[in-house]
Amino acid sequence: MKRRTFLIGAAASAAIAAGAAVPWLFPTLGRRRDDLAIPVATPRRAAVVWFSQTGHTGRVGRLIARRWQSQGLEVVAGDYRAFDATTMPGFDLVVLGSPVNYFEAPGHFRDWIRDLPPLAGVRAAAYVTFGGEGGNTFNAVAGLLEAAADRGALPVDLAVFGNMSTFAPTWSLGNEGRILKYRHLPDAGTWSAVRAFADRTLQRARTGTGIAVSREWNPRDLVRGAVSIAGTKVLTGGHGADAGTCIGCGTCVRGCPVGAIEAATRAVDGSRCVACLGCVNTCPAGAMRMQFLGKPVEGFGEFLRRHSIVIAEPPELGPSPT
Repeated sequence: MKRRTFLIGAAASAAIAAGAAVPWLFPTLGRRRDDLAIPVATPRRAAVVWFSQTGHTGRVGRLIARRWQSQGLEVVAGDYRAFDATTMPGFDLVVLGSPVNYFEAPGHFRDWIRDLPPLAGVRAAAYVTFGGEGGNTFNAVAGLLEAAADRGALPVDLAVFGNMSTFAPTWSLGNEGRILKYRHLPDAGTWSAVRAFADRTLQRARTGTGIAVSREWNPRDLVRGAVSIAGTKVLTGGHGADAGTCIGCGTCVRGCPVGAIEAATRAVDGSRCVACLGCVNTCPAGAMRMQFLGKPVEGFGEFLRRHSIVIAEPPELGPSPT
């Protein structure tokens, strides 16, 4: 690795670490969410669509869907990669969810939203999940609402929900304490907040209460998205499946949001990879290898097993796969 390239990557990664670990270095200003009147609606059909890798975001989405089903709505729910985008205009109410990756909602999910058919008159809400103390979460969820509004949807609400971080290089470099500090999340308080969000979103749609969101000023915007992704990739090496360990299940291929993994060989196209770490975190055999600063990266599933951590499920859902 060239020294200049390494220094650029190290600087970007340092900015990421500082923003996540020391929030007071990056104050936030100007956050606003104002109510505004929109036509009253009686939602009957709802869609809950998310992008989720390790399960945190999908778990929230499933709880929202279950909550609305219990209140008589017809609900279709699932990961966007398996969702028929052409059906979206047929719903009265849509909720969009994603994790915060590199201080923003992932670009590939926002692009999918912006490529939807026109959503004129569809009420829309959004949520994000974030690890640890988080960073730029308000702007991240605002980005999802903006993408929906670009297609003509009427924004009605937003929310953020915390959980244990899934950024594998953190614990792989020995900083396990930062992750384990939040090992109790999500918890009963999280699920209460999700239910309240679901109820509030439905009520706002029924009473004709929309939302206008102004992004906050946040210095993390300077390193969000492509900047932080590039910094992470500079410090990453050895990214690909170990042929002797791989069981050929295809989890990594199906889960990659940008199609960067070759189906036959499990080779990773580094130019397309967005460093989401999904392939490392979700491989059931631990066959997807990666190094960060020369050290092997341990996936989220392995990390959970090593610390005997079981992610809590809301009672309405019971045990379920991530």
